[in-house]
Amino acid sequence: MEVHEMKKYLVFALILFFAVGSGVAKSLSDYDRNLISLLNDENIGIRTSAAQLLGERKVEQAVKPLIEMLKSEGDYKARIVTAIALHDIGGVSALPTLKKVAKNDKNKTVRRVVSGLVQSFERSVLALK
Repeated sequence: MEVHEMKKYLVFALILFFAVGSGVAKSLSDYDRNLISLLNDENIGIRTSAAQLLGERKVEQAVKPLIEMLKSEGDYKARIVTAIALHDIGGVSALPTLKKVAKNDKNKTVRRVVSGLVQSFERSVLALK
């Protein structure tokens, strides 16, 4: 009888775990969706912070919006943060854009930082092969 009760508790615990877990995933998704929308905010600090958080959280769905931000952002510091976020997420689709920025950005600091990110990215890709 004791084994039967333990099985019931285990099943209950698993159901509870998955029910709570799915709710957490949904709220995280909403949070990430809000962060992505903040990439277009008029405030530079908010845009930059959103990009940084998306990179730290490794939100793969943010790669395309971050690429767009990198291409259109006027502030060089925000471009650096955006490039770092793309590097941290590891989206291979961002590599061509990062290479262009490393070669053609109007700011020397951006070119240098992004060049280092591209090299790091390429080393990590080669290490996986």
